[in-house]
Amino acid sequence: MKKLKWQSLASKALAGFAAVSMAASAMPAVPVAAADSSDEIKIECESGEMTGISKAGVDKTASGGKYADLLDNADSITMNVKVPKDGLYDIIVCYKAAYGNKINYMYVNGTLMGDISSSETEWTETNLGAGRMKKGTNELKIQGSWGWCQFDYIRLVPASLPKIHATQVTPCDPKATKETKALMKYFSKIYGKHILSGQQEIYNGGHTNNDFDTEFKYLEKTTGKLPAIRGFDFLNTNPLYGYPDHSTDDGTVDRMIDWARNGGICTASWHITVPSSFASYNLGDSMQWSQATYSEKTDFDASKIMTKGTKENKYWDLCLKGLVPQLKKLQDAKVPLIFRPFHEAEGSGGEKGSWFWWGAKGSKVYKELWQYTYKILTEDYGIHNLIWEFNSYNYETSTNWYPGDDYVDLIGLDKYSCTDWSTGSARYYHNDTSMSSAFYGLMKKYDFHKMITMPENDCFSTVDNLKGEKAGWLYFCTWYDTHPGNDSNPDFLSDPVFNTKKDTIEMYTSNYCITRDELPAKLYGTK
Repeated sequence: MKKLKWQSLASKALAGFAAVSMAASAMPAVPVAAADSSDEIKIECESGEMTGISKAGVDKTASGGKYADLLDNADSITMNVKVPKDGLYDIIVCYKAAYGNKINYMYVNGTLMGDISSSETEWTETNLGAGRMKKGTNELKIQGSWGWCQFDYIRLVPASLPKIHATQVTPCDPKATKETKALMKYFSKIYGKHILSGQQEIYNGGHTNNDFDTEFKYLEKTTGKLPAIRGFDFLNTNPLYGYPDHSTDDGTVDRMIDWARNGGICTASWHITVPSSFASYNLGDSMQWSQATYSEKTDFDASKIMTKGTKENKYWDLCLKGLVPQLKKLQDAKVPLIFRPFHEAEGSGGEKGSWFWWGAKGSKVYKELWQYTYKILTEDYGIHNLIWEFNSYNYETSTNWYPGDDYVDLIGLDKYSCTDWSTGSARYYHNDTSMSSAFYGLMKKYDFHKMITMPENDCFSTVDNLKGEKAGWLYFCTWYDTHPGNDSNPDFLSDPVFNTKKDTIEMYTSNYCITRDELPAKLYGTK
């Protein structure tokens, strides 16, 4: 008997200064709504064109007694299918993970739709979500990433999309400031109707000559607009090489306050580093950036943070003591902040896929760390101006990492859809997918409790794709240009491989996209 699962996007793009990713994958089993046989289209995978060493196989339990055997990471299976009219179709793939858990790519008309995460060892249907099809002939292509998976057929079923909504739109912090409550209320009003524009500033020391405004100057010159949201990072707030207390800092909070007073919204991640060799580190010592890391390549043990008196616990106390004055300065200035700590924790999936230290010990420790940090900041230090944003994936296992509704306000997924890793190295190409399947996958995965965001992205898609595919992301926030003018590193905003000037102008000047000048004058409750 065939099983059925919901699934969306999953991919990893390691680019520039930080490891970043876009991802989504299988959701818990739910039935696909029955479709009239005249509406459904079925394509046998073995009828497609197979490249490399891949070939058709025989299995009496498969549909028609045959299947396509994808036998190499560079191989592909390409099928052409005619659909009667333009529209969104659920793409349901029947697979068997005969060679173990694998991930491969699904393309629709040359555009990456997402990943096929395969884990079941009997024929299983997995719903990749809704893909946009045009009337007439469309190309479906399964491209090897890991390869080594068997595919029986693909079913196309006219999609019936759920209403975009969230049931929990007030802050999870019961003592949230009135400004924080006002911002969440505004989010709930526009959710699913508009998308907020966002742009990440470079962190650490800025661009040349300590310039943190390169991307914003580009946007204003190109579009005449500034983004509604500006992204920041507390990287330099750490006890090692950065600014361990508020007596000296890098100006991040001052830029946040200035942005908010000029009518904007602030969000921040925290690439908090630990010593690469924690065993040889003496608490309170400073060290060079090169001796520290936020990757998993460290002997720092996150599971010991929550145990009072351990070296890790004392180190984390120092980290929070450095962060708190920054957050209090924001709170005193009546500036709420979308706070995204411990981002992309699950990494490439499961319990051992993390590329950050905060995810290296698995989902149980990660949740404990999140909740521990939340309670210290809110209960011990009285920080109540934060909108807590959890950075999810959409793997089968992603809900294992969720800290819980009582500790999360927004759920985000980072979109890096312009990187192809099928050859083993990064190839950048233009891909303006809206990632609609990931958006709906996350809504369903978390039971429509929280609003869904795109905290990082390379290509922000197009207005036509976002509206046509009904991808109702609350906001996007394009990652910064790594090295403007240097082709050896990706410039996510200004390089047309990611975002063309035409698309940027269209997005920022459209009625669908909200820019800073279009935010309410009393966004935080008072002018």
